[in-house]
Amino acid sequence: MSKTIHHERLALLETIATEVLGIDTLEQTGKLTKDLHVIHIEDLAHVLEAAYDAGLVVGHRVARGGDTDPQTSQEVFFP
Repeated sequence: MSKTIHHERLALLETIATEVLGIDTLEQTGKLTKDLHVIHIEDLAHVLEAAYDAGLVVGHRVARGGDTDPQTSQEVFFP
């Protein structure tokens, strides 16, 4: 997997984490107060659902030969 694809995927996952959980970044800071988050199980389900939906959107585009840019968070419905 290229670094560009990895960074694009990470950016989409960060968008989901920010929108659903209020987590600013997925990068480790070395500070426990920033790196550890207690979340409700229902919120975890929402995050997993949003990530799954994003994968479906990107996969559909790739299969159709269209734009493979996963940055289109407008197509992912955040609970």
